[in-house]
This record gives sequence, C-alpha cells and structure tokens, in this order.
Amino acid sequence: MRILYFINGFDPGGAEHGLLTLLQAGFFSGHELKILACCRGRGALADEIAAKIGEHNLILTSQSEEPSLRTFASTFFVMLRLIREWRPDMVVLSLKQANLLGRFAAMFAPRLRCVSFEHIARYRSRRAEGVYGPVLKALSWRVDEIWADCENTLQETQTYFLPRRRRSHVVPLFRADEASSHKRDYALHTPLRLAAAGRLMARKNFDRLIEAIRMLQDRGISATLDLYGDGPERQALSRKADELGIGDRVRFHGYVARWFKLACDRDMFINLSDTEGFCIVVAEAMLAGLPVIATDIGGIRDYGKHGENMLKLTVPSAEMAVTQVLVLAGDETLRKEIGIQARHDMLEAYSQDALRVRATAVLGGGM
Repeated sequence: MRILYFINGFDPGGAEHGLLTLLQAGFFSGHELKILACCRGRGALADEIAAKIGEHNLILTSQSEEPSLRTFASTFFVMLRLIREWRPDMVVLSLKQANLLGRFAAMFAPRLRCVSFEHIARYRSRRAEGVYGPVLKALSWRVDEIWADCENTLQETQTYFLPRRRRSHVVPLFRADEASSHKRDYALHTPLRLAAAGRLMARKNFDRLIEAIRMLQDRGISATLDLYGDGPERQALSRKADELGIGDRVRFHGYVARWFKLACDRDMFINLSDTEGFCIVVAEAMLAGLPVIATDIGGIRDYGKHGENMLKLTVPSAEMAVTQVLVLAGDETLRKEIGIQARHDMLEAYSQDALRVRATAVLGGGM
C-alpha cells in the first residue's frame, strides 16, 4: 500500500516525535511511505525522520521553523500534485492544520482512504480554538477512518465528527525498549528530587507544580524540581519561581530528547496536565521506573493503575500533588513497588511485538 503521511512540521512534540517512534518500530514496514510537512520546525527531528525513510520520501514545503498562511496554501497544492502523480492508497492526517488542508485535498480524490490521526481530546489553539472544531466537523464527512493515540482520545474526539460508518483504531505513539535506562535505587534524596517533562504551555500546569515546591518548603521539606522541556511559558514559569523565592530550586533543562536518562536518579515524576492524549512523558517516566504522580486524564486512564503503577490525582492541584508526594516520601517500599510495576507494565503493553500486532490490525500484513 502507498501511504502519504501529512503533518504540520517537526517541532519536538508528542505527535511529531511519535511519528519517529512509529518509524523506528517498523509500523509502516512493507508499505511505501512518503511524509509531507508544511515546515521543518525546530530541532533535528526532521533530519532524524529523513534518515529513517530516505530524504526523497520526506517533502518539506518550507525550511522555516513555523508555517505561514502562504506555506499552508503552497502545501495544499503540493499535496494535490502528490495525490495526482504518486497516487497513494491512504493519506494519514496528523494535527489540526494538516487535517484541515488534507480533508479539502481528499475531496478531489474520492477513492483515497482518508485517515484522521487524533492526538488530544480537545482542539485547542491560542488564536482559533473556536474555529477548528466546527470547520473540521463540517469536513469530517470525508474522513474514512480515525486513528487515536489512546482510547480516551478516540472517544472524546467523536464530537468533532459527523455520523457515518468508519473504522477506528488506537495507535499509541510509544514503544518500550527493554534496554532503556531505568531507576534502580529508591532511597530518598535530601533535598527531595522531583522531575517533570513536556512542552512548557498553560494546559500542562507547571505553575502549580512550582507552587507545590513552595508548599513543601513551607512544611519544612526541602525539594527541587527539574523541568525537561521548552515552550511559550518558559519565562513566566521562571518568574513565578523567583517570585515564590524558590528560583534556585527549579531547574530548566530545555528540550532533552531522552530526558528520562537524566532523570533516573530523581525520586518522583509528577504530571499535572488538565488535558493529554496518550501522554508520552508519563509513559517514559514509568518505563524508567520512576514513581509517578499524575492527573487521571487521557491515555493515563488506559495504562495507569492507582496504587499499583502510579498514584493518580482527580484534579491537577498543587495541594493534591503535595499530599501524594508526602505519601511516597514516607514509604520507600511503596516507591519501589510502584516504580518496578510501572516499568513492567510498559514493557508488556508497548513492546516491539505488541506494536507489530497492532500495525497488522491497522494496516494489514506488511510487517
């Protein structure tokens, strides 16, 4: 089968890096694959993907870090040309803008199997949040199949699709490598070492995590926070830490591709997001054997088991986070049991073999 995969660009986000994970796992093996993107994006992810599939199979309509309206327009016509000349059997549309352009283009190819790849339950945007939902829903009649990164995303995004018969599949953008670095010592450090990772944006609630560090200090518990990630909230979060008098206790590491290698000696990992898809960073923390505290959202509902492989929060509040930190801090046996079970569960559910079975179910044959 010929597959055209269309994505906005290659910023180091979950959907973008997840595509590389699928390629590394051989998800598309046995099929011809071309990847189209509106721009290169930040970092070296585009180069890694090109090395994996061959430069001739990666088509970038712009070398810029961010797409523009002009870039979107030119990409639309590049896609029409690819559909006409290369004649793919399937087009996979990842992220909102790619879905918008791709669904329009697919109207000119009625026999093309059009797949919408959903990565988060709610279509959010700083400037056009109220537009994407209605427009994409109106165009959803052209979508033949839905992929989602977790069961929760699949169910929640149904509101963005007009009713019709469609196939649907869960395609997690995560692969568990047994050789990956993992935590081995669960003795507590002084000061307490907490870690978090992800794009520094409002819905991740890193500001509440910084508040939790202050609250722990007020209770006489010394703690530090290592943040792995970059994004628009970076400066605001740094200011908040300084305002709370804990600027020296919050360390910003920027984007680190395999951040969990550096975080294996941290005592706990915390995620206070209010919206997630699969949530790759929590899965990575679990694979690394870190005791995890996380809001019960998105894919965490699928793979997280409260009291067994993580501690769950019903709401992403600083107060609840502090309560669970104290629970783990006071029980080394619990920390160890949760960390070891988390790694075991990730290795079992998201192994290379498990992904191969899923690929066969989604694409048929080939692997």
